[in-house]
Amino acid sequence: MRSIRLLAGAVVAVVSAATVAVPAYAADPVAADTGREETQAAILAYRTVYPTITEDAAKVAATQQETRKQLHEQLAKEPQTYGGGHFDPLSGITHVALTTQAGADRAAEAGRALGLTVHARVVERSYDELERLADTVRAGTDELAVLAKGRVGVEVSSNTVTVALTAQEEASLPKGAVPSWVTIVPASTDSVEEDVCTSRANCNDSLRAGLVIHRSGGGCSLGFTARSSGVRWALTAGHCGGGTVTNWSTAGTPIGPMHPVNAINSGPVDAGAIQVTNAGYAADTLGRIAISGSSWVPVKGRAHTMSFIWVGDVVCVSARYAAPATSGNPCGVVTKTSDAAVRGLTRYEGYDPCPGDSGGGVYWLTSSGKRYAFGLHSRSTSGCNATPRKAWFSALPRFWPGLSYDLA
Repeated sequence: MRSIRLLAGAVVAVVSAATVAVPAYAADPVAADTGREETQAAILAYRTVYPTITEDAAKVAATQQETRKQLHEQLAKEPQTYGGGHFDPLSGITHVALTTQAGADRAAEAGRALGLTVHARVVERSYDELERLADTVRAGTDELAVLAKGRVGVEVSSNTVTVALTAQEEASLPKGAVPSWVTIVPASTDSVEEDVCTSRANCNDSLRAGLVIHRSGGGCSLGFTARSSGVRWALTAGHCGGGTVTNWSTAGTPIGPMHPVNAINSGPVDAGAIQVTNAGYAADTLGRIAISGSSWVPVKGRAHTMSFIWVGDVVCVSARYAAPATSGNPCGVVTKTSDAAVRGLTRYEGYDPCPGDSGGGVYWLTSSGKRYAFGLHSRSTSGCNATPRKAWFSALPRFWPGLSYDLA
């Protein structure tokens, strides 16, 4: 785990989504929060990523995600036996992994009680153990670690750590260099672009997830915020930092500085923290997500652990170019929670963000209308609604381990 230094080790009250307390914008409207547009975007995302899925099955997949997370919360209470889960939208089956048969039996029973079709299997390693093993490869100095160059992930379905290598790299490994708990996968051949812009027009006036933010020589999108010992932080992608102390603003209004130590762009973490020194912005305690124009909706929570994020989950993104002309945000489907081919970042498909969307908030809209922060958009293959529609985000648990929320 890598933490942004000024947040690491602190007792942090986290407020999901960027915030605003500037009196001039007090009248900004709260969107009529039916969630209808995002629900339709979620269904579209499933139908885009899985072309053969029926509309009814896509609706069930989108609306059942909250129930699947209820099952996750039950199983995650015993992390020593929980190996994670994933969802197959085509079959409608929820797959969970446990390290004991007794645990698998209890998981299947719990899933049935929730009305889910569950397949529970026994695996060798818990999800926490897989993450620890992945970190040993990322930090290692042996032949495998050197060749991996940080291209390390976790695959729940195979219960292994995945390492992405080219055919030539794999062939160069000496015999016995690959542990039994590692699966070698092909290195990506996609041309992945970091979604940074250098000259983009401002699109709004107040802090909330999805707005354009600027520094000298660059611009990105605003994501979520945190509060530590009375200091407020606004998050964006780490690769937006610029390598020196940079001062950030939105629509000409200062936000505050980002120091190089608070910009991480390494392995599965692409996150940067801007210290919010504008007194108006710093005083606010309510998290917001931009929906359209000046409208916003609140955020109610976040993914606290990597095992909370499943393959088959639908996520939406609020960033500068995310559906600017509509009342909802576009959505995609998680297809790799820890994609070794792209540094262990979380991959989602069905929507391709644009340059300038980096740092935007990636979140989940529950069927009960709550929004949970999942991460910060990092990069994509094509760069702006082209095919293949693949993108990656930096998951919040990677750089906010063990922190709690203050949602007052």
